[in-house]
Amino acid sequence: MRHSRFVLSLLSATLLLTVPGYAAPLTALDRIDGSVSTREPVALPADATLTVELLDVSKADAQAGRLARLSLPGGGRQLPLPFELPYYRADVQPGHRYSVRATLTSSGGALLYTTTRHVAVLTKGEGKQVQLELQQVQTQPQPRAAAMLENTYWKLTAIGALPVQVQANEREAYLLLLDGRVSGSSGCNKLMGTYTQQAPNGLRIGPLASTRMACLPALVDQETALTAALARATGYRIDGKALDLMAGDAVLARFEARYF
Repeated sequence: MRHSRFVLSLLSATLLLTVPGYAAPLTALDRIDGSVSTREPVALPADATLTVELLDVSKADAQAGRLARLSLPGGGRQLPLPFELPYYRADVQPGHRYSVRATLTSSGGALLYTTTRHVAVLTKGEGKQVQLELQQVQTQPQPRAAAMLENTYWKLTAIGALPVQVQANEREAYLLLLDGRVSGSSGCNKLMGTYTQQAPNGLRIGPLASTRMACLPALVDQETALTAALARATGYRIDGKALDLMAGDAVLARFEARYF
């Protein structure tokens, strides 16, 4: 029985007429039978919607006209999915070309799968049964938003070739620049002082003061190297969430933006 198929009735179909004000009798309805599948088995996401459209593609240089559209809830169903797409016979014009298109979208409207070729129907000897194959949409990676130099917590990740040390029960080495003031830590002692910026990427840090806590030898070396790098810095470079302190083309120290 047809009730065993995943079929959209007139009550659940969205049928769009191409002639404003045209009221066709119910007996003028016809339908296109078909199914939608992918090359590999796919379970539709629970929030997915499958949309099938009948389009007039007669004019290559114009937007396709839409005769009918139906939407099927995904609900985690397995493909292939059969469908029946109702349309009005009176909307089909002799000599025109028609095709069927299918898309699979998320609840937020993001396109997940789509047909990539026109599947002809109705005229010029084409029938009313179609097999549609969906292709997964390859999303482009979004560029990383660059962090801001100021008002960003910059965690120290490297000082030249010197590995970064962390002492137990002490805060990691970091810098925070805001309104001309520097605060931070070498991994042992707190740092504080001033900085100035010059366009476009010039930066001068210091003079700096620090607390005088006793540090492990490795952290003493790290603090010495860090304060020297900060004093030598003449500019900076930000790539996404990474900050490099520069002296000309040389990278003195590297930091990573952290958010809490």
